[in-house]
Amino acid sequence: MVPAILMLMSDPGSGERVLLVEDDDSLRLVLQKELGAMGFEVAVHASGAGAAERAAAFEPTVVLLDLHLPGVSGMDVLQAVRQHDPALPVVVFTGHGSVGAAVQAMQQGAFDFLSKPVSLDVLEQTLLRACEHVRLLRENEHLRRVAAHAAAGAESVAPLSPAAVELDRQIERVAAAEQSVLIQGESGTGKELVARRVHAGSRRGKGPFVVVHCGAIPRQLVESELFGHVKGAFSGADHKRLGLFEAADGGTLFLDEIGELPLDVQPALLRALQFGEVRPVGSDRARTVDVRFVAATHRDLAAAVRAGSFREDLYYRVAVLELHVPPLRERREDIAPLAEAFLAREAARARRRLSFDDAALRRFEQHAWPGNVRELENAVVRLGVLADGPAVTAADVERVVFGHARHVSPPSAEGLPTLDLKALEAMAIDAALRAHDGNKTRAAATLGIALKTLYNKLNARGAGDGGGA
Repeated sequence: MVPAILMLMSDPGSGERVLLVEDDDSLRLVLQKELGAMGFEVAVHASGAGAAERAAAFEPTVVLLDLHLPGVSGMDVLQAVRQHDPALPVVVFTGHGSVGAAVQAMQQGAFDFLSKPVSLDVLEQTLLRACEHVRLLRENEHLRRVAAHAAAGAESVAPLSPAAVELDRQIERVAAAEQSVLIQGESGTGKELVARRVHAGSRRGKGPFVVVHCGAIPRQLVESELFGHVKGAFSGADHKRLGLFEAADGGTLFLDEIGELPLDVQPALLRALQFGEVRPVGSDRARTVDVRFVAATHRDLAAAVRAGSFREDLYYRVAVLELHVPPLRERREDIAPLAEAFLAREAARARRRLSFDDAALRRFEQHAWPGNVRELENAVVRLGVLADGPAVTAADVERVVFGHARHVSPPSAEGLPTLDLKALEAMAIDAALRAHDGNKTRAAATLGIALKTLYNKLNARGAGDGGGA
C-alpha cells in the first residue's frame, strides 16, 4: 500500500538530478513520477546493494534514500556515498517513530531526514534546499579560487607595517570566536578579504561563505533576498526562493556595506541575529538557521545611529567584535611588497618578465593612495599591460599611473556608433567588463564609478548576475 502523500506541488523545472533508493515498488513508482513532475531528472534503485555505485555513475545532485532497506542497509549506503563524495547531500527517509535512526543518519553526514508519509511540498522544499546547498558549495569553491587568484598579491605578502601586523593578530583571534563581527575601513582597503580570512580561520571554514552586497539589491527586494519568499508572496514571486540566510546555514553570511541597508528591513535582520530565526516573505513559519554574521562598512555606523538612519540595537548586535582595516597611507611599509606581488601576478598572466626598479617603488611609496589597495592593484595592472619592461621604471609609473597619457580626448560625434547616451553608457560598461573578464570591481574602477553604481546600472538592465565581483 502506498503511504499517503499530499499532492501539493510548486513550480517544476529545477532541472537537478535525484537518485531515489527505495525498495517499496509502489512508493518508488509514485515518487519517481512526482519528482519528474517537479522538474527533477530521476534515477531509481530498488535496494541498498549497488546503490553507491549507481550514485557514482549517475552523478546526482542529491540522493533520496530509504534507511530501512533489506540486505545492505540505508546507513551502509549513506556511509559509502559519503565516502565517495562527501559534498553530495543525502536526504533520508525514516518510518514513523524512527527518530533514533534519523539522528544517527544526521550524525553520519545526512543532509536532512523526512518521516514517512511525507507531503510533496515538504519533499520538494527539502530537495530544492539540498540542491541550493550543492550550488553554493560549488560557487564557494569557485569564489575561493577566484579570490585566491585575485588576491594572490595581497594574501601572499607578509605584513611589515605595525598596523597590518596588529590586524593579522586580531583576525586570528576573532576568527576563532563565534560572535558577530563588524569590519570597518575605507573603500578599497580589502574588507571582504578580511571577512574571508575570518571565515576560513573559523570552525565554519568548510561551510558556505555567502556575500550580500547591501547597496546593490533593489530596496523592495532586500527582505526577499535575505530571508527568501514563498510562492505568491508578492507580484512576480512565481516560485519559492531560498533566502541568503538559509543558504549560509552552517557557514558565514557576509553583509558588505551594511550601512546601506534600508531602515525598515533592519528589525527583521535584528531578530535573525538575536534568535537565529528567519521568516520568508509571505510565510507564517519561522525557520532556524545557524549562521555567523560578518558585516563591513566604510561608513561611521555610530554616526548613522545618532542620525537615526541605523538602529542602535542592531549596531550593538552587529559590532560585538570589531576589526578596523587601516588605509594604505597608514601602512606605507606594505606598499612596495604589495606592488611587487601584484606585478608578479600580472607577469605570470602575461607570460613575461617584469620587475620594479628601486625608483619606481619609491614613487609608489610617496603616493597617498586614496583608493587604497584597490587603487594600487589597478595601477599595477595597467603597468603590467602598458610598461615597456622588463624593468618598470619611475618614468613608467609617472606616465602610466600618475601622468596624463591615460586621459584621452573623447571621440568626435562622427566616430560614435550612436548619440543615445544610455546606449553609449551600456557600451562602455560592456567594454569594461570584457576588458576585466567580468570582474565588476575592476570594471567600476576603470569606468570611474562606485561599485554600487555599477551594480545598480546592471540591475536596471537586468544584467546584474553576470561576471565576478
